[in-house]
Amino acid sequence: MELNPEYRIFDGNMFAQMRALLADQQPPEGSALLDLSIGEPQIPGGPLLTDSIAAHNEGWQFYPKAAGHARFTSAVENYIARRWPSAAGLVDLDRQMLPVPGTREPLAFFGGLVRNTKPDAAALVANPYYHAWRAGALASGAEIRYLNAVAGDGFVPDLGAQPDAVLARTTIVYLCSPTNPQGGVMSLDDIKSAISLARKHGFLLVMDECYCDIWRGTPPPGALEAAAAIHEEEGADSGLDPLRNLVVLNSLSKRSSAAGLRAGYIIGDASVIGLYAKLVANSGSLVPTPLLMVAADLYEDDDHVAAIRAHYDHSFALATRYLGVTPPDGGFFLWLPVDDDHEFVRRLMREQAVRAMPGSFMAETSDGVNPGAGYVRLALVHDHERTEESLARVAAIHDGGKGAAQAG
Repeated sequence: MELNPEYRIFDGNMFAQMRALLADQQPPEGSALLDLSIGEPQIPGGPLLTDSIAAHNEGWQFYPKAAGHARFTSAVENYIARRWPSAAGLVDLDRQMLPVPGTREPLAFFGGLVRNTKPDAAALVANPYYHAWRAGALASGAEIRYLNAVAGDGFVPDLGAQPDAVLARTTIVYLCSPTNPQGGVMSLDDIKSAISLARKHGFLLVMDECYCDIWRGTPPPGALEAAAAIHEEEGADSGLDPLRNLVVLNSLSKRSSAAGLRAGYIIGDASVIGLYAKLVANSGSLVPTPLLMVAADLYEDDDHVAAIRAHYDHSFALATRYLGVTPPDGGFFLWLPVDDDHEFVRRLMREQAVRAMPGSFMAETSDGVNPGAGYVRLALVHDHERTEESLARVAAIHDGGKGAAQAG
């Protein structure tokens, strides 16, 4: 039996490549393995999460609804009003927001929503990339093109540098802020420019904001905030959908250290949300109502998020102490410059019993450049004792690579 040959693109995912790279590297005898390769929060979300799960433990016999629940909608509305005040009340969330079981599934499904909409179509993906962005680009049926995010641009892809001929045939663009894995932050003007390009050239801009509440110093601007600013410039009575050509994703996985909850939301263009609702009603996953109640509790509270953010702040302070790096503006990854990311990761396992992800495995070569080459991704997701031990081991073999400072 033949299977879809396009899916062979998934054979070489970064974790498979990492396992192959390390297959012949044994850690020193007697050393406990420390794993910094996976971006999965290892710190508990706190009592609010566990208490809420205990409190909302009824109704499992009922099918969940695609539209979610009024209490969840209200919680998201309140969260948006606190996080991006200028976007409060921008659109009717009953029409333009849906709960989702984490963001991986919608990221992949969005590509199918724009399939067969332009001849010789292109899908643009930030590079390095999260694997679900590439899956969505594949689902679009378009030529996948990669937007390099490099240190000179603050690790933010320059969408405006793409030729008009490419943008004209583009159907979907995947961007992320703070960027994954580098932790760069798009400015408000960057996001406004991306939205304007989406409207000018008729493509869907997908903004992945799953790290928007894990920041250092200043909260990063968001796409809803940018859309609100454009809407104000257009005139609030223009009659235009303030979120046209845009969809924004948010998740509790990082914000609330609740990756196992599988809960978040999408908000955006009314036509996109409407079609997505039909798609998931026929073939997608829905968030069970008891879990939506837990998610509502988490979106209503900011104190537990501040505690989680403070934890990561201290982890990056440890990184500065041991490696001399400047912490990134967002996220919980350290994008560490090295001379040779493959060899550094092999040495790290062989000499220090630390597993890390080569940056080149997280990116594709585009315009002759692999923007992940020469970097190693370290996930600072553990408790401080384990993080400090890991960083001390990394520092034992790190010689500064391309320089001690990490752009952020």
